[in-house]
Amino acid sequence: MIEVAFHANIKIDAELLALGGSIATYATGDPAPSIPFWPLVFKNISLFFLGSDDFPAKAKTEAARGLNEALEAGWSGFEIGKSFTLQSIAAAHEAVEGRQETGRVIVKV
Repeated sequence: MIEVAFHANIKIDAELLALGGSIATYATGDPAPSIPFWPLVFKNISLFFLGSDDFPAKAKTEAARGLNEALEAGWSGFEIGKSFTLQSIAAAHEAVEGRQETGRVIVKV
């Protein structure tokens, strides 16, 4: 599982993950989030904390190649739920925060 709101979702993540599952996270709204230790231990969950700014250049290049290969093979990319203009950025934030859209919310600059 990839988690972009570790602080907000770690408790539900612990419930949803199967035995031996893993969480890779690179974002949290709380610099010292509470972690449900025992539920994670009993499921043998692995946690990976990733700082994308610190990834080696080679790893970033390989990731870009992989995405390009997927697109060239016909992958349509991520589903876009709704696009907003820069002037409507507040509405874009509200759509994300209120989970009003499925897919990605895009702000066009």
